[in-house]
Amino acid sequence: MKIELRRITHSAALSQETTAYRAEIWIDGELAFHAHNQGHGSADFFDKVGCWDLAEVDTWLKANRAPTVLGDITLDHDLEAEVSDLLTRALEGRRLKRLLRTNLVTIEKGQIFQYPLRKRPVATISSAVLATNPKAVVVNGAGDEVFEHALDLLMTR
Repeated sequence: MKIELRRITHSAALSQETTAYRAEIWIDGELAFHAHNQGHGSADFFDKVGCWDLAEVDTWLKANRAPTVLGDITLDHDLEAEVSDLLTRALEGRRLKRLLRTNLVTIEKGQIFQYPLRKRPVATISSAVLATNPKAVVVNGAGDEVFEHALDLLMTR
């Protein structure tokens, strides 16, 4: 079962206790739910659109995703947790793309580093960084695989 979010609308201004958002949940290429949260601390709302049932999706996620452990508490993975993970990844991806416009972003020793461009060409900053650390991987202008690796590193910190 491939679950993805599309048409994500996020509002940082309305997010108080939880993330305020609206998105479409697609399962195996079909629109399944409309999801939203108003950001006031309540649970996410899922409006059924397609043929998928919420209980069926939760059962599949419980069987195929690892539970979340928070100290002494273990939480089963359900659609709300999956949407939270996908939403966080999408928002961090947007943040990384914005960062790439004004900074040189590198992966060095398993960490993400950023160097401000300050209206200088990326090639100038890149060559200076690579001269001091030849093992650095430049994310700017690299392929999707490098971008995804950088995003994974951001998500694990």
